[in-house]
Amino acid sequence: MAHHSYPFLDELKARFGGQRCPCGKAHRLAPVEVILGEGAFDSSARGLLQRYGSGASLWVLSDERTESAAGARWKGAVRAGNISSRILPGDPSPVPTLELAQALSAEVRALAPDLVVGVGSGVVSDLVKKVSLDADLPNWCVATAASVDAYGSAMSAIRLAGYHRAVPARPSEVIVCDLEVIVRAPRRLFLAGLGDLLAKYLASLDWRLAARVTGETYCEVVGGFALGSARRAIDAARAWESDPEAALSALMEAALVSGFAMQAFGSSRPAASAEHTVAHFWETVGAAGATEHDLHGILVGAATKFLLPGYTAWLGAAGGLARLEKLDVEERVLALEREAPWQATLEPALMPWRRVIAEEQQRKVLDRSMMTRRLQALAREKDQILAFAQPLLAELAEAMESLEGLGFPFSLETLRIAEPQRLLPVRNVRLLRDRYTAFDLAHELGREGELLDSIAAGA
Repeated sequence: MAHHSYPFLDELKARFGGQRCPCGKAHRLAPVEVILGEGAFDSSARGLLQRYGSGASLWVLSDERTESAAGARWKGAVRAGNISSRILPGDPSPVPTLELAQALSAEVRALAPDLVVGVGSGVVSDLVKKVSLDADLPNWCVATAASVDAYGSAMSAIRLAGYHRAVPARPSEVIVCDLEVIVRAPRRLFLAGLGDLLAKYLASLDWRLAARVTGETYCEVVGGFALGSARRAIDAARAWESDPEAALSALMEAALVSGFAMQAFGSSRPAASAEHTVAHFWETVGAAGATEHDLHGILVGAATKFLLPGYTAWLGAAGGLARLEKLDVEERVLALEREAPWQATLEPALMPWRRVIAEEQQRKVLDRSMMTRRLQALAREKDQILAFAQPLLAELAEAMESLEGLGFPFSLETLRIAEPQRLLPVRNVRLLRDRYTAFDLAHELGREGELLDSIAAGA
């Protein structure tokens, strides 16, 4: 296999050692070793022996698919005193519910191994990191696809009360990425990884927007790592036919960098925004009727394309914000104060998630002075917002064209997402997640309908 460089990953690990960043925060990563490239299985086996000794006891979680792809081989390469295995069903794919995580944690506590290991991608990695935290044991991750950015994150996507939520988890101390395994993964997992990376464009835009309008902390360094590595991976993906290994290598790096960026900043802000809110809702309700495309990254990519006409209509060169005349701040504040509470206007179809929405809305504190400051900041910062939003949206559109050329299933018809479930989360992005986005900006200006109409028109 060819040698591949990992410039973003190497620099990120070197910089985030706890020194203070220009954003004012001291970013830290839990001690982690990434074994990425050819021979990663053998290298990790030697490393495990050095760290834990030949008498180590392991608990290894996989599902039927990842066990076949890598689990059996990795366990065969490892010299450990005792290996306990838990293999989840592979079809249908396991759902990372809180109940499953608690059952696995109880199993691990009873066995009391030295180390827990996850062999798999998103679901298995999320479960093992949550079990690792609950059982107070270190964990390793053996990646089987470059389909998600969960590997390096200190959060896990766990389904609580029927809804995907990001909960605290223990980051893996070793992440094993053997390119021989990742190259053999189904191509739809490669596309899913690219779809997840598309989110970094809207994540960057909305994060910078929030910093300008609300004063939220924005870190150019962390955000730059997440978006920069995504750009490199999408560019490398264009050469998929001629050099799939290089494309997967860049994609794996970007997935790791994204996870580490979230860990370093302490939230998913560098990697996710409104498109993830929409995709998580679709995942929760099982909206994708096309089972082969029901993957987190595929849904994220499709949601990103779905939302792009709205973002462009609102923040593009000739968009609604560009046409905004002199803003009457006092009038808008009074209008916002007169709005009915969300409880009075909640769509009946969202009633099953009323508790989730209530928890998100409790975090919002929007008094008169805060609304006044936001609107004043918007009037002051409008030109600067448009200056960074427009090139990002144009670049995102180009990236989508590249992925379309690779066969990415952007179409909601192809995904078989039913009409009632397409726009429902879009109309309620502000309720489903307490995260300032272009939807909040348009709402506070009394023009959210323009954004929503543009999305609906492009559907």
